[in-house]
Amino acid sequence: MFHRRQFQSIGFVVSILGAVMVGTVSTLCPTPRCVTYDEINTLWVDPNPARFLQCRPDVTGGWSLQQMPCAPGTLFSFSRQVCVLPAYWSTCAEVAPSAEPCEEPRCITYAQINTLWVHKLTNKFYQCRPVNGTWTPQEMPCAPGTLYSFKHQTCVQESMWKSSC
Repeated sequence: MFHRRQFQSIGFVVSILGAVMVGTVSTLCPTPRCVTYDEINTLWVDPNPARFLQCRPDVTGGWSLQQMPCAPGTLFSFSRQVCVLPAYWSTCAEVAPSAEPCEEPRCITYAQINTLWVHKLTNKFYQCRPVNGTWTPQEMPCAPGTLYSFKHQTCVQESMWKSSC
C-alpha cells in the first residue's frame, strides 16, 4: 500500500512537471517528421514530456506520428532517445534544428549505407558503393518511366510516386 501511494505521488509530480513544461519544450525541439530514414527511426518530443511521438506505418503505406506513453514516473529525453527518471531529464535546447527535407546522402553508418537516397532529379537516386576502401554515394538511374521513391526505397511507376521532400 505504501508503495502504491508513493508511486501515485510520483505520477502526480510528473504530471504537474509536464504541465509546467509544455510551453517551453515544443519550441526548443526539432519538428517531428516521418520522411527520411533517420526521421522514421527517431523518437520525437511530445508537448507532454510523459509521452513521446514515434513514426508508425499507416493504412496508406506511409508513415505517421503516433503518441506513445512513457512508463509511469518517467519523462521522455530526446537526446537519450528513451524515457528517463526526472533527475536525468532535460529539454532539447542543445539539439540542432532538424535536417533539411531531403538530406545530402551519407554513407557512414550501417543504416545509411543500406539506404537509397533522394536525388534532386526524380528519375535518379544515390546508392552507397565502396570506392577506394570507403563508402561513397553514387548517382544511379531509375528504369525508364519510373521515379525514385524514398518511402518505397525503389523506383516506382509515375502513378505511384509521391514527393519524399
